[in-house]
Amino acid sequence: MISTRLTKHGFTALTAIGVAAGLAACTASPVPAPTSANDAVTIYLTRHGETILNELDRVQGWADSPLTESGREDAKNLGEGLRSKGVGFDAAYSADMLRHFDTATLALDAAGSRLKPTRDDQLREMAFGPFEGGSNEAMWNAVADEQGYENQGALFADMANLDFLTLLDSIDDAAGETDLPVETSAEVADRALDALGDIGKDQEDAGGGNVLVVSSGITITCVLAELGADLSGVKNGIENAAVNKLTFDDGEWSVESVNDTSFVEVGASN
Repeated sequence: MISTRLTKHGFTALTAIGVAAGLAACTASPVPAPTSANDAVTIYLTRHGETILNELDRVQGWADSPLTESGREDAKNLGEGLRSKGVGFDAAYSADMLRHFDTATLALDAAGSRLKPTRDDQLREMAFGPFEGGSNEAMWNAVADEQGYENQGALFADMANLDFLTLLDSIDDAAGETDLPVETSAEVADRALDALGDIGKDQEDAGGGNVLVVSSGITITCVLAELGADLSGVKNGIENAAVNKLTFDDGEWSVESVNDTSFVEVGASN
């Protein structure tokens, strides 16, 4: 069932901040049975595979597009890598858009799982208002102007001295007066963590275990930042199909890994 809790949120394809990678190739081997020593929940928070708008370097928040062939292969490779590493799932969720649902479905199929992902619109990417579907360059040039830089090139050249969440929040200012939804990083983190908290509690009540959750790069970044994760090693954004492992235990979150592409790489090598 598709959640209808979302009221005002979304995402983009930040080429200058960078995104790439994938999910997994399939075998007929069954997925290992999930095991849990207690009721702790491990969430494999994963970015969707590459899409047509990613390939075209266009803003993709609430705007949606299908996975490219490379994106589909990444999704399959992710599933195969998870299976190869003995990771099974007790539940699966995705944001409500095609790119998220297809990534989750392809990964689960490749992992040998019979689960079908539950769609939740709270897991969507950030909303970018009038920039949706347009070029990333146009949006980041507008942000650069808001921040007092000549253009996106000058802005990105100074990224070491800038806070990425502040830049995301500048998109709202750069959008100007508009009836289209535009989100701040805090709004994205709040609604995504609400969804993840509900997922964690439901799975904890069911006895714990592993949960696959497919979302988008900026949403994942906002969540990780809110949880205090070390993002210093994430130089080019969350990669397509990269896994970020979170543990939910009695209402408390911990971040176990960030931007892990090893599952895709293992799947591609099989």
